[in-house]
Amino acid sequence: QELIQEHVKQIAKAENVGLIDLHTPLYSRPDLFADAIHPNAEGAGIIAQTVFEAITGNYGGLSLMPLYTDGMVLQRGEPILFYGKANGKEQVKVTLAGKTATVEYSDMGRWTATLPKMEAGGPYEAVITAGRKTIKLRDIYVGEVWLCSGQSNMEMPVSATQNAKEDLAEADNQPLLHLFQISALYPTNDIQWSAAVCDSMNRHQSMRIGPWERCSRESLSGFSAVAYHFGKMLADSLKVPIGVICNAVGGTTTESWIDRHTLEWDFPAILRDWYHGDFGMKWARERALRNISASTNPLQRHPYAPAYMFETGMLPLKGYSIKGIVWYQGESNAHNMELHERLFPMLQKSWRNFFHDPELPFYFVQLSSLNRPSWPRFRDSQRRMASRLRNTWMAVTTDVGDSLDVHYTNKKPVGERLGLQALHHSYDYNIESDGPICHSVSAKDNGIELQFIHAKSLSAKGSRLIGFEVAGADGIYYPAEAQITSSNTILVRSSSVTRPLYVRYGWQPFTRANLVNEVGLPCSTFQWAVKK
Repeated sequence: QELIQEHVKQIAKAENVGLIDLHTPLYSRPDLFADAIHPNAEGAGIIAQTVFEAITGNYGGLSLMPLYTDGMVLQRGEPILFYGKANGKEQVKVTLAGKTATVEYSDMGRWTATLPKMEAGGPYEAVITAGRKTIKLRDIYVGEVWLCSGQSNMEMPVSATQNAKEDLAEADNQPLLHLFQISALYPTNDIQWSAAVCDSMNRHQSMRIGPWERCSRESLSGFSAVAYHFGKMLADSLKVPIGVICNAVGGTTTESWIDRHTLEWDFPAILRDWYHGDFGMKWARERALRNISASTNPLQRHPYAPAYMFETGMLPLKGYSIKGIVWYQGESNAHNMELHERLFPMLQKSWRNFFHDPELPFYFVQLSSLNRPSWPRFRDSQRRMASRLRNTWMAVTTDVGDSLDVHYTNKKPVGERLGLQALHHSYDYNIESDGPICHSVSAKDNGIELQFIHAKSLSAKGSRLIGFEVAGADGIYYPAEAQITSSNTILVRSSSVTRPLYVRYGWQPFTRANLVNEVGLPCSTFQWAVKK
């Protein structure tokens, strides 16, 4: 079908005739195609509206994408893009800080204006005109823009954390920090949604979008605590305006944030009846089915299902330039490490294509400590992905988790550790941003010697090192005594294992493993084998 569409475009261009695109407005609405071919009445209405707009050129007049509001922050050092819609044959003129761009509308009334790159500064005013309509935007800043996304631990607001009192008290003293929130209108609690809510889900009317707000006690209270502390660290260090966009939604799966086209080409099986298949985590599928149980549409949509969050939480960002991504998700995919190892690189591919930046940096949070059996292996999987994926770095959080609550409240160090990683890798600060990382193991003195990088010195956060285990050829692990033998070397051994061949660290679901480096950053869960 995609090849046919490209051929139709080629014919239209060769014959110099107009082309009406019926694919784009219906592509994200599979709920309208009961037989996967013919649209229902609502789908036919969308087709009719699309044809009407194309013939008349009436697209509702000048409008901008949702992120273009008063108080917005634009990415410095990159061409400034303005993106929106206008009626056919209307010329669009955009003026910002003395620079002007004039563009004609493109297909389906869309237009993009490109202005020269700018250094950090502001506030500026922008004026956008098309036909008889003018839009004025005020208090525009140029600085650094970051997207913070994921599920509930990214979504958790400042007001719900243990640092809430201090954070809110200083909120009005953060003049460089600007916030944009995209939040769920209908949380995925353990309830049955009404038929009207289910219909809103299908229409992608499930998110509250923006606007930009300056950081204040009022705007910060409901904003992501992890995103806030990440942005605050950047603002304090870089001394330029920082724009933080947060679109996290609790419970959402990795596959829900990947665009439909990528899934169709790279993983089509996950799109087939996700609610009753094996790919979705059991609790997520059951919660989704509970939420939508009032719907009579067999193709009912839900935020956890593949592609949904991309269509509702990412598309509003279309055309906006960002510096990088901060991601905190995985709890809703921890049942299947191998599946997540396939989905996470697919997510990166999807988003890098969306932002037209193949090198877009990804900073993500490793799952914390919690009494769920699959988590040690999942954390180790995340560690391995961070070491091999391009422009990808991880923040370790095993030391701040809660054994009984996935929503631990100590979010300040999480945001700050992400900030350290970004300052080091994206802004070239000469600082240590990683905890100790084991990079080689060898047999020694009836034990195993481990060598670490990112460790000028190693120490225990407590009276002695805990969290190490060793195993022999039988693969049965026993607790091991660990001794720091040099600035970056540890010897581990156990009286229960005479010839250890395997070592692991922090492998309990809720671990009290306590190895840190000279700046107090913790070591990740890991597992190694002695080379034979």
